[in-house]
Amino acid sequence: MGMNPSFVISIMARDRVGIIADVTGAIRELGGNLADLSQTVLGGYFTMILVGSFPDGVTAEGLRERLRHLDPADPFEVGVKPRLEAPTPAPAGLAKYVLTAVGPDKIGLVATLSGYLRDQAINIEDLATRVDGERYWMTLLVNLPAGTEVGAFKRHLKQAMAAAGILAELQHESIFRATNEV
Repeated sequence: MGMNPSFVISIMARDRVGIIADVTGAIRELGGNLADLSQTVLGGYFTMILVGSFPDGVTAEGLRERLRHLDPADPFEVGVKPRLEAPTPAPAGLAKYVLTAVGPDKIGLVATLSGYLRDQAINIEDLATRVDGERYWMTLLVNLPAGTEVGAFKRHLKQAMAAAGILAELQHESIFRATNEV
């Protein structure tokens, strides 16, 4: 028996009740085992990306066609890619931090913050944004490289973002989780 194929699957559809149940039910019927899943609704569209492994014989095209036609009246947009066999391991010593930022709802806020992080060689692992009235909120999970002097980085981040009208706060992931658990 060969290795079980693993796929990264993306789905977009007009939002409605039951899409998660439909998608995960179809994956179960195919013998799929979910590893990771992220889902949200944006602009009236349901969006999901997930990682799953499947029995031998399940192909990317077969999986795409099965998921695409879950709603025959409004076929889903489905992308399926083979999962990388050996994802690049994160460099040793990375520390995860939650970065929250808020600014006036104007063009370029995400580009400003993400460009700053790129220039500091900081990877964004997760990003969520939302508009609330006149304010634009961003929550990011970022990886700080080993040896980063966190206090100095926080000061520099706040100064750089203040110039763009963005208020930014950085907390270690464990502190964020402890203070924000539901």
